[in-house]
Amino acid sequence: MTDQTTPTKSNTSRAVGSLVAEEMARRVFSGEMQPGAVLPPETEIATQFHISRASVRSALKTLETLGIIVRQAGRGTTVQEFREWNFLDSQVSQWIADYAAPNLGVLHDVFEFRRTTEPLIASLAASRANARDLLAMEEAFEVMEQNWGRRASHGERDLFTTADIAFHEAIYRATHNLVWAQIVHILRPAILLVIRTSNETAEELRESLERHRRLMESIRMRDTEAAYTAALRILCQTGYDLGFEDTPGAKEILTQIRAGGTRTDP
Repeated sequence: MTDQTTPTKSNTSRAVGSLVAEEMARRVFSGEMQPGAVLPPETEIATQFHISRASVRSALKTLETLGIIVRQAGRGTTVQEFREWNFLDSQVSQWIADYAAPNLGVLHDVFEFRRTTEPLIASLAASRANARDLLAMEEAFEVMEQNWGRRASHGERDLFTTADIAFHEAIYRATHNLVWAQIVHILRPAILLVIRTSNETAEELRESLERHRRLMESIRMRDTEAAYTAALRILCQTGYDLGFEDTPGAKEILTQIRAGGTRTDP
């Protein structure tokens, strides 16, 4: 019987393979290796990383399972187009958060998901949120309120950003829809990337804080229309902070925001 405390050759290959898969994922998600790029042969990868071919095969199998690469006999191993990647896998989402910051294509797609869905989710939350959901939003908002000034003055982003995503997670969960609750859990690292990047480039977090307050109050008052528009305004500003000028409705919404206009449905 194999001693369970002693690593087997197969376990060692998988462990090393995981590290190599992580490095190769970094190269892909950062844009260093673009879709369509052909990976070197297994022997060359093994030499480059000073590992066995078994470990290389383990790494490539991981990336293949996640849809990041495709292996074809006689054609080698190729990086897949973004649309083939399994973005709803928690590992892929984590790699997006860890490595995709320079890759604006991935960042834009994650933002577009939020821009399309979150106003609808906020509207649904306004009709379904219970006292526990509202408390979760309030607690996250209080942390944001306590830390926006330190972030603005000293560049301390972590507490504000962590509370920011907790605030939005609470709204997803307030829909009491299993699918939305699971999606926000799976995509949390990727959504965190968008929030962290936009907070780093935002001109004024006090204004962001006020927009979050309006969203929370709209949900508390069960005003589905106001919740939709409040969430849309947050996302339009996020798109502006990220430099995505093609965000639908952004110019109109931002003009209203800067003019101090009343709420209108875009």
